[in-house]
Amino acid sequence: MDELNKNISATEKIEKKMPLYKKILWGVLILVVIFVIVQFTNASKYKMTVMVVEGENVLGVNPTTEKLDFGDLSRNNGMIRRINIVNGGSLKTRVIVFKFGEVSELIKLNKNFFVLNPGDKFELTFDINIPASAEFREYKGNVWIFRLPKIF
Repeated sequence: MDELNKNISATEKIEKKMPLYKKILWGVLILVVIFVIVQFTNASKYKMTVMVVEGENVLGVNPTTEKLDFGDLSRNNGMIRRINIVNGGSLKTRVIVFKFGEVSELIKLNKNFFVLNPGDKFELTFDINIPASAEFREYKGNVWIFRLPKIF
């Protein structure tokens, strides 16, 4: 019991002696973590998929707005899907697009890491081209679009 009181006393001394700059750094760190969590949860997230099928000039489209589904495509064929981005706010917005997964290697994005002024609109295009060497199977991936207020 006496040893427990010594540990509590030592902890209290450490807490009392924490310098102001460390408290400020901890506060800034917590704010940054909260900002990152909010931005991650508010990011637009889309699933991407394409089914590479046998045949020549095969094109099957699945029109949906919830994901970037390129449908069924044959080798040496391609398609473009679009997402419109609008800055309806009063601040400049920095747009950052991340694409990943196995299908992302087949897709070219027209623009990434750009700034939209208030009221501006931009059309992101995702251009997929299936190479002649592609396997006949489904390719999947994801796109995350972050919109951050441009402070600087």
